[in-house]
Amino acid sequence: MAAIASTLTSNPWFFEPLQIFATLGAAVNFGGSVLQSPLIMPTVTDHVVGVPIHYTAQQTAYLLHNSEHFFPPLNALCSLSNLILTSTAFLRARDGNLIAEAKFPKLAAAFGLNVATTAWALLIQVPMNKRMSRLAEILKEGVANGTEKDSRQKAAEKEFRDLQLRWRKLNYGRAAIMIASAVAGALALVAKP
Repeated sequence: MAAIASTLTSNPWFFEPLQIFATLGAAVNFGGSVLQSPLIMPTVTDHVVGVPIHYTAQQTAYLLHNSEHFFPPLNALCSLSNLILTSTAFLRARDGNLIAEAKFPKLAAAFGLNVATTAWALLIQVPMNKRMSRLAEILKEGVANGTEKDSRQKAAEKEFRDLQLRWRKLNYGRAAIMIASAVAGALALVAKP
């Protein structure tokens, strides 16, 4: 009888540590992303301080490029973790495990939100990142060639500034998805039958 009760109310040894990792990973991803909009991007968009646009553009391109080495792999690991957790919870709930049954919908939501974060980044943020990097190159070339005042450079500067502001606003959308994933993961972590 005790063995049956244990089967109905326990999960594999890896379940809770993986849940903690996936939840904390989503929270870290949220924190890094949400802080880029109000703290970092205003610093590089603020032309009042007199930093030449080509330096601002290089700084932005550098920031965006280097964040690609940390945040996408973290989100991929969180997505994979949540996929494993969701699949395990589904299979165990199907076999009558009460804890898995309570956790499954929240884990499925966390997984779906991780996938939504990836889709948002790939479809919205990455194209803007690439365009800003290309504009940074154009602005740097203009300074190198002594043509930073010509119409092509002015157009690149305007487009770059507009993209920075748009990126900053849209990044809040991605951050909202990430915090929703962290909340769903936290709710799954404490879910009881």
